[in-house]
Amino acid sequence: MIDWKLDGFVPTRRQPAPEVQTASDRGVLLARTGAAAIDLFVCYVLLEFPLIYVASVLFNGPYEALGGAVIPLSLLVLLPLYATYSFTLEWRYGRTPGKVNRGLLVVMTDGRQCTLRASAVRNLSRYVDLLGVPPLVVGLVVALATDGRRVGDHAANTIVVRSTAPTDLETAVAADADASAAARASGEEKN
Repeated sequence: MIDWKLDGFVPTRRQPAPEVQTASDRGVLLARTGAAAIDLFVCYVLLEFPLIYVASVLFNGPYEALGGAVIPLSLLVLLPLYATYSFTLEWRYGRTPGKVNRGLLVVMTDGRQCTLRASAVRNLSRYVDLLGVPPLVVGLVVALATDGRRVGDHAANTIVVRSTAPTDLETAVAADADASAAARASGEEKN
């Protein structure tokens, strides 16, 4: 069973409570860097690399013709994949597996759950972060010069904060089950 290997990475449906006061904490900035590294690993190694392998098998001739350009092309494809991955998970769960692992949560500046629009604006602005300057430099300068928010956070009116998520998977699963049961019960009462 691989449940223990996924413990600390899988977002649950029930979003944990945000600790809004931690938005400007420098430790959150470091945790965001670790979360981004985990998420890039997931996107490249677990999502994109299998697709590259399948493409190399199915389209062997064109793949061989690309030669050494395969890796730079795969890195170009990584950005839209990463932006889509982040958009979807932050909108639905408020966090990506990397953010879950680092105890982070994306919320609106007033502490409400991240909206569809805010997640879209936040993640589309990753392209702005990359214009002309390496993303690490832009991200660090903006985060250090402001209250820990990057350009996308300012545009979307979001913050990344620490969460009060359960520390173990069993508690998180039980909380999800309780929330699901309560939602089903309230739905049955309406009928």
